[in-house]
Amino acid sequence: MPNAEDRDIRLAFFELGPKDLENLARLEPLLEKHADGFVAGFYRHLLSFEGPRTLLADPEVKERLLVKQREYLFSLARPDLDPDYFTRRLAIGTTHVRVGLEPRYYLGGYSLYFRLLVPAILEQFQRDLPLAEQIVLSLQKILMLDASIAMDSYIARREERLAFQNRELANASLEAERRLEAEHALSRDATARARAAENLASLATIVAGLAHEIGTPMGVIQGHAELLESSVASERGRAQLRTIRDQIERISHIIHTLLNMARPEGRGDAPIELATLLRDTLAFLGEKLRAHGIQTATELYEPAVIRGNGDKLQQIFINLVLNAVDAMDDNGKLTVKLRPAGEDRFEVCIADTGHGIREEDQPKVFKKGFTTKPVGAGTGLGLLIVQRIVTEDHGGSVSFESVWGQGTTFHLRIPLQAKKKGVE
Repeated sequence: MPNAEDRDIRLAFFELGPKDLENLARLEPLLEKHADGFVAGFYRHLLSFEGPRTLLADPEVKERLLVKQREYLFSLARPDLDPDYFTRRLAIGTTHVRVGLEPRYYLGGYSLYFRLLVPAILEQFQRDLPLAEQIVLSLQKILMLDASIAMDSYIARREERLAFQNRELANASLEAERRLEAEHALSRDATARARAAENLASLATIVAGLAHEIGTPMGVIQGHAELLESSVASERGRAQLRTIRDQIERISHIIHTLLNMARPEGRGDAPIELATLLRDTLAFLGEKLRAHGIQTATELYEPAVIRGNGDKLQQIFINLVLNAVDAMDDNGKLTVKLRPAGEDRFEVCIADTGHGIREEDQPKVFKKGFTTKPVGAGTGLGLLIVQRIVTEDHGGSVSFESVWGQGTTFHLRIPLQAKKKGVE
């Protein structure tokens, strides 16, 4: 259990204070409305991976998970931050360590809730974006605090295992030294070098595992911070988001350096049903679309299964739909189509009836800093991120067609199997 000094340090480090508690309390009506949907989305995502799917095969375990996750969501709105709070959060981590849930999925759960809650917050408080910004930042703080507490359980288990392994290695070493005492000094030196190499190899494996486990939620948080930045009007808010992004980028750089030192970087892709992902995206943004009187039409080919990064793909779909909403006056029309594009890829088309892009601006669409939004309303990073995720992370291509005053259509062509740097 964290002592008083550790609790104070954590709260100070995450800058969690009374104002954050006020912001989080505003989530209660939103959670009352969407909690069941959030928990269902969380559960569906867990079942898409073999590890959690095996753990949740027992119906009783599944039911307990759903109840506990719903309780956890509501607890985000009223955190006490007293010693009992830290004890409960640590117990959650201990339970997941005991049942064998790997850190990659446990940490991923926090990033998944962040991904689910942020669009709902933006919709709920779209008329007061500075307040929405503060609520999102407070949510990010409490989720990261919870993750840091729970990770103590994983770290403690790792330390126990490492201590046991060290004792075993020490015993083996003493035995080896007794056997080798009579041998030549060169033989003893060779043995010592071999033992050191073995220890380094073990350390490299541990480093690689931890780097992957931490890197995934960091990437998700950075993507949502970039997405949120285009919706924040105040300079102070954008500065805070940039600080979050800069620090996450710094962490990511360190993680990638460790991975490069330890072993080749893994792909980490998974099967994705594009039609489901597009429907989920439109559902997340449904309230915003309805508030603007925007009609939605879909033509979704099924089945359309690819391998790639579902979180990043949903990030770009959300980005393009939000851009389309901003480009249209009320009562516009949004059309989303999914269709085969040859034998090895699918095409996603997102079209709006908005103001379009001027012909002289079209060559600059994917350049950093370009935006058609008013000063202070956009950062010019959204479409650049869309292009990078489609081309660099999935080996696809992005194009668009636009007529000023008539609307814009974006075409995303995504291969069945993601291929790095596959720019077309």
